Amino acid sequence: MVLLAGALLAAIATIAVLALPGLPLALALRMRGLVLCAVLPVLSLAVIALSAEIGHELRADWSLLVPLALGILLAGIVLGARELHRRRAGHRPRHLGAAGSPAPPVLPTGREGLRAVLVPVAGLLLGGGSLLVLQLRRMGSVDAVSQTFDNVFHLSAVRHVMRLHDASVGVVGGMTRLPGESGYYPALWHQAASLVAQLSGQDVALASNVLMLAAGCVVWPLGMMALVGSATSGGRAAVGLAGALAGISGAFPLELMSWGLLLPYLLSIVLLPTLLLGAAHLLALSPAARRPDPAQLAAILIASLLAVTLAHPQGSLAAILLGLPMALVAVGLRVRSLRRGDTDSPAGLAATAGLALLALAAGLVGWSIARPSRGASSWDPTARPGEAVRQVLSLAPNSSQAFLPLALILLAAVLAVALRSRSRWLLAPWLAAAGADVLIRSLPEGDLRYLLTGPFYSDNHRVSALTVLLAVPLLAVGLEAIGRELRDRAAARGAAPSLLTAIGVLGVLVAPLVLAVSWASPATGQAERGALPQWQGQQLLSQDERALLAEVPGIVPPDAVVATNPWNGGSLVYALADREVTSLYMTEEVPRDTKLLHDRLDEARHDPRVCDAMHEEGVEYALDFGPEELWDRRDTMSGMKDLSSSGVGVVVAQEGDAKLLRLLPCRGTDGSMSS
Repeated sequence: MVLLAGALLAAIATIAVLALPGLPLALALRMRGLVLCAVLPVLSLAVIALSAEIGHELRADWSLLVPLALGILLAGIVLGARELHRRRAGHRPRHLGAAGSPAPPVLPTGREGLRAVLVPVAGLLLGGGSLLVLQLRRMGSVDAVSQTFDNVFHLSAVRHVMRLHDASVGVVGGMTRLPGESGYYPALWHQAASLVAQLSGQDVALASNVLMLAAGCVVWPLGMMALVGSATSGGRAAVGLAGALAGISGAFPLELMSWGLLLPYLLSIVLLPTLLLGAAHLLALSPAARRPDPAQLAAILIASLLAVTLAHPQGSLAAILLGLPMALVAVGLRVRSLRRGDTDSPAGLAATAGLALLALAAGLVGWSIARPSRGASSWDPTARPGEAVRQVLSLAPNSSQAFLPLALILLAAVLAVALRSRSRWLLAPWLAAAGADVLIRSLPEGDLRYLLTGPFYSDNHRVSALTVLLAVPLLAVGLEAIGRELRDRAAARGAAPSLLTAIGVLGVLVAPLVLAVSWASPATGQAERGALPQWQGQQLLSQDERALLAEVPGIVPPDAVVATNPWNGGSLVYALADREVTSLYMTEEVPRDTKLLHDRLDEARHDPRVCDAMHEEGVEYALDFGPEELWDRRDTMSGMKDLSSSGVGVVVAQEGDAKLLRLLPCRGTDGSMSS
């Protein structure tokens, strides 16, 4: 019951963090309906990212009040600009509703409005609900600690922001640097998670998990539905299908909610649909009646580009990979329009071609500058080319088995979009993503692989997410087109009303049926079996160790430093118990005295230099979590092993084999006793 209450508080805080900072700006822009719901988290996160840097410069303590203040200020600027424009132009700006058409109310009203609301709600409940159930089954508990390398950094970074009351990217980037040094690290995830933890009063692990679940199970389906409802010709059924099928593949978002743990990249890709939505409107690929007014479009593009990039820079590279084919399609459509003598103009063609060239230039620069080192891009291929194609078509996660029935459903939807839809532009970014996915799964190790896939660390977990991002709207629009074609042909042939009713019932059941096919695939079981140890294993932090960390705040004074080994989970006492440690993360740079403690703390009673280092660093306690470490390592920090039997301290708390020691006084180089 206590955990349930804590999760509920964290959920309420997450809603506040994802909605309140951007709400004044969204209302000032007169956004409405589904697009409002999908864009609101993007606006909020963009405001959070900007306010973190402004707050850092103004030395303002980090809290939800900082982004709220900036959001209200930006809304005031927008309202002033709109009023000035209205007076000069003598008209009222249009509203952007669920499908972009004029809609004065914030939410649709009347019987038709009720239907317009029920469809996306049903899609969200089915798609988001299925994702939530599957992910909680993998986690085992909503407050579980991911047993992964990156999670040590992410949880520690959230606590770091809260301790310093500063969420700047330089502060987060400097966390693993030497004292006084700063660095860059994409910190939007940690900024938002720190606000959730701060506002809810829950521990960092629970707050981070609830934010992760909200991003994958709510923000992601909303983005999919807004993309289909605003930027394609898909109708109400397609919108519902986009939400319902948001969890059709284990490759995304489920894979990135377990593997890594790649939380910043997960957040970036979850926000990417709104950027593609804006790009489709900017390039005039979307239906004209569904396009927002210029102010709304500018806000969508700027906020989503900021949020996607600041969540993780690879998100902007993904946007270029998908956006460039969209721009080329738009150029082709403009050329065709001019040749036919339609209403298009050379100026429109020139502007679109300019955007395409800009995307190409950004891609070339980004691909060369943002590429990590060769050593960091070391993920090997996992399939032969033919198998990689089958995996991509069946939306299979990394190293999992292809499934022909799901591939046939996707190909049928692709064919329907190509032949029976006015949203054929979806095919271009899907082909780009699918092609990149095939390459990263199958291209042999070498210079070509590094050149083409290096910016994504040659890691197909990251690129597979992009294939799913385009496959979902293709399935939604394509399946709706198939259903419409079947209904129209049956009606044209004078089919009995019972047959038309049966077609309608089948249309209602298509989402659950397609999801059932996906869940029946071997890849789904393989992905879940691979994810379970990443959440429910004990290779980083055992249940006994977690229980011992819960006791630390009642034993260790707030100003004391605990000697820890991040490789065996001991350093999570910083994130979970709010106590300073000698080392936060596996790759952290540490001062010379700290390095000496890690190597020889067990000799503190016999080596005066170690005693001096212990005194200088203020180390009073130590955690002994045994020799077993992450990735099957052992005793990485030789001075931290068998502390309880070395005589340097006394055990003051113990759970199973996990021990907390209070270090005993020792004699320094000057001959005095230090404590």
